[in-house]
Amino acid sequence: METLPDRPAASKTLGWRQILPVVVIVCVYAAGTAAVLPVLPFHIREMGGSPLILGIIIASEALGQFASAPLFGQLSDRLGRKSVLLLCQSIAALSLLLLALAPNLVIILIARAMFGFTVGNISVTAAYIADHSSPDNRRQAMGIMMGAAGLGGIIGAGLSGLLSEISLNAPILASFVLVLFALLVTSLTLENDRPAERETGERPSFKAILAAPAIRLVVMVMLFHFFAYGMYMSQMPVFLGDTFIWDGHAFTAKELSYLIMADGAVNIFAQLVLMGWLSKYLTERQLILVLFALLAIGFVTAGLASSIPVLLLAVFLISTGDALAKPTYMAALSNRVPTNRQGIVLGAAQSLVALADITSPVIGGFILGFALYGIWIGVAIATAMIGAVIVASRFPRPAAT
Repeated sequence: METLPDRPAASKTLGWRQILPVVVIVCVYAAGTAAVLPVLPFHIREMGGSPLILGIIIASEALGQFASAPLFGQLSDRLGRKSVLLLCQSIAALSLLLLALAPNLVIILIARAMFGFTVGNISVTAAYIADHSSPDNRRQAMGIMMGAAGLGGIIGAGLSGLLSEISLNAPILASFVLVLFALLVTSLTLENDRPAERETGERPSFKAILAAPAIRLVVMVMLFHFFAYGMYMSQMPVFLGDTFIWDGHAFTAKELSYLIMADGAVNIFAQLVLMGWLSKYLTERQLILVLFALLAIGFVTAGLASSIPVLLLAVFLISTGDALAKPTYMAALSNRVPTNRQGIVLGAAQSLVALADITSPVIGGFILGFALYGIWIGVAIATAMIGAVIVASRFPRPAAT
């Protein structure tokens, strides 16, 4: 793998004063996102939507991400991180209000596509973190940001579980309020950062970014990882709603909120405990192989689950594999590009990965539309295994000492 020689040699301590506002923003924004997730599949089903329709609506979010991530990343390099975050959050608030008022599936589709367009803020916050960290502590900084997202997921899912007993619309309105609060925090606390200087005449493009073999390989591995995860996550509520009954109780939005809370708890544990511990003993290559193994074993466990403890074990394995993946991949990309291209490269990579998020829920929804549960799990497992083979064969081993 290639590394860039123009990285500063001296490391600096983590800029907590600059990072803390972003941690709060990410936490609140994630809470708003998580408040919608448990009720959305059941809201769509209530309006007559099939698993394929659910997949298409989820794919529309990823399509918005595909369009916005490189755009917002590039704009944040030029205009500054704060301005672009405020724009993203404003569009997100508008999309949630539209979702709350949606009279039919078409409006839900439009609202979720708009919300997906704002997911580009992830690349912006990651670029902000990269601005205030060094290569030595960047993985830790990215992990802290993802841990904040996990905490927000717990808060939002718990809120959704309580409010879903009132109506399926109540959690959506709560999400709208939370995103407005994130917008307020961004406006009042984030630094008015100065845009990084760009190289004269540079015109970023997917072709230029992927011309670097090191970046191209990381993006390829990310595609396999997130396609496998997307196959599982996008249709998991349908699968459990159709097949999982425990102690006479069917799987509903309330139970899904509990699983999302568990996912958030695992996320925090993975970022604050496991990431630091594993980073001491595993190389980048070994860590990514562990991620794929966790996904594959988790998918098998989820397919066989017939009790709450087994289902929770599957959630733990899959959530750990996903939680560790995000900071690992972001740090891997960030450490392979110069400082003045952090936003555009992270944004472009996120946009390319959105291709997996676009296709996986549609394919998963099509398969589950025929109740082919074994094939659905099998495709997710096979994808994870192919990704592991690529890492094992293409990622360089550390040089012998």
